[in-house]
Amino acid sequence: MGDDRDGIFGRFVGSFAWHTSPIDWCEPNYAVTSSIVEFYNTVSNAVFLLLPGLLIRLFDPFAGAHSRRVQVVWLLNIVVGVCSAYFHATLSLAGQLLDEFGILWMLGTSFAFWTPKRLLKRLPRSVFGDRPEESFEKLMLCSTVVLTAMGCFWPFVNSFFLMITSVPVVAILISDVVRCRDPLARVVVYRCLVFWLAAVAVWLSDRFACGLWRRLALPGGHWLWHLVSALSAYQSIVYFVYRDAVVRSAAKDGARPAVTVRLWPSDRWRALGVAYVALDETKSGPAEMNGNAGEERCKNC
Repeated sequence: MGDDRDGIFGRFVGSFAWHTSPIDWCEPNYAVTSSIVEFYNTVSNAVFLLLPGLLIRLFDPFAGAHSRRVQVVWLLNIVVGVCSAYFHATLSLAGQLLDEFGILWMLGTSFAFWTPKRLLKRLPRSVFGDRPEESFEKLMLCSTVVLTAMGCFWPFVNSFFLMITSVPVVAILISDVVRCRDPLARVVVYRCLVFWLAAVAVWLSDRFACGLWRRLALPGGHWLWHLVSALSAYQSIVYFVYRDAVVRSAAKDGARPAVTVRLWPSDRWRALGVAYVALDETKSGPAEMNGNAGEERCKNC
């Protein structure tokens, strides 16, 4: 019994040793400093710290009037950035698992919070009952816990799950972009899809075309993947928060303030502005969000 405990504890402690992860990205190790294994892959995670920090501030009025769930997801994005930086700085197995688990919990939480109601209505009542939203949230929680446990013993499960989760998100965005009537919300969707395509291309090139990056004297492409994937992910969250708030406001006959998509620092910055959901100050009151107003702004959400 003691040997088993020592073995498990020893493997746990050993997972924090540098270079214990089976993954080694294209960037040359220790190319900049002997203190960080993959320098550019590490420092590029700053985007996961700075951008959510700004978004927490921008979303504060919305969160106070509607729901603070979005702030939880921004905090999980920060956790992802910290864990990813630790992983690339050490290439340890523990760092890899913390990085993947952070992304897993961020995705699971987002699916639980903002999966479209029109999809949840299609779930079988015999399984999910008369309150499919609550049942689906519990399902996502249980699934995330199970996948986390499986990932501890079979780490390859993490990358498989993380790779396929973007598919339903992109499918929903593509189907919604032709329905959504808010011009800035459509801009957010288009930008999200463009950055998603760029993220896929960069990730594949870093994994399968490392020689090309080396010939260009560049430190691989994973650091760039951090940037474009963060820009794609945050904009998908912004859009799903917006569509959820519109539908819920319409369903409650204007019991909550109207919302709109804005860009910081100015709505004129369509290409570079940071998107967020704000209270719509052009409305005279919550009553203007009743009836079919929500469906008109985000049709068939």
